[in-house]
Amino acid sequence: MAIHQSAIIDKRAEIGKDNEIGPNVIINGPAQIGDNNIIDAGAIISGRAVIGNNNHVYSYALIGHDPQDVSFKGGETRTILGSRNTVREFVTIHRATRDDSVTQIGDDNYLMAYSHIAHDTRVGSNNYLTNCASAAGHAEIDNNIFISFAVGIHQFTKIGSYSIIGALSKIVQDVPPFMIVDGHPAMVHGINVIGLKRNGFSPDRRVLLKRAYMQLYRSGASIKSSLIELENMLEDAESSEQAADLKMLIEFIRNSKRGIILKAPTEGTLKVTEI
Repeated sequence: MAIHQSAIIDKRAEIGKDNEIGPNVIINGPAQIGDNNIIDAGAIISGRAVIGNNNHVYSYALIGHDPQDVSFKGGETRTILGSRNTVREFVTIHRATRDDSVTQIGDDNYLMAYSHIAHDTRVGSNNYLTNCASAAGHAEIDNNIFISFAVGIHQFTKIGSYSIIGALSKIVQDVPPFMIVDGHPAMVHGINVIGLKRNGFSPDRRVLLKRAYMQLYRSGASIKSSLIELENMLEDAESSEQAADLKMLIEFIRNSKRGIILKAPTEGTLKVTEI
């Protein structure tokens, strides 16, 4: 373990093995730090933050600070960061507002400079939040998602797995899994072909997901009618993977509390992407 002599570490903090803690790092409160983490100069970890293993927290990142929530009255709220995450410069991750909740981030995420995770937000694993992307309170970000520069995610909004959101987009409704979303207001432009390929989705799986997209966004049918058609596609799925993909999409739509983004470009401006 290498702890720089200028680091300030609370006596209540629990520090694991083989951590590198740089100059002027502040660990303030009963934080728990796992093993093999690198915490660079000037980073601040506060309160009851829990940090897993093999994370790299870059300079001046802030983890576990008070929420930006006027209803916050103090308390022993928490922030949990999993393992193998990269937290770049000036990232802010705020603790939960209520004692019965938590701000939680999974594993293998890459949070670029100045990105923000607000109170009570839950982030899954294998996600990218690029520079200045911000998720407001109580948002949910699933897995394998790419969120581009300066995207603003409204509170209580959910982002589905394997989706991609274009730079400067304004997200006020739920983003269905597998989709490309872009714009202000945000629109769904098709399925995330490149992301699906990178995550090992076979052509058969991508073709079926494109059929699902066409039903939801190009058929002109209501959500209720489209869900019936998606259920029919589910029954006709030729593999367990195809069935799992459609089930994820159907359940996401049915469980959406804010409603999914339903806007799409007009047919004349739709960009056709290969599968």
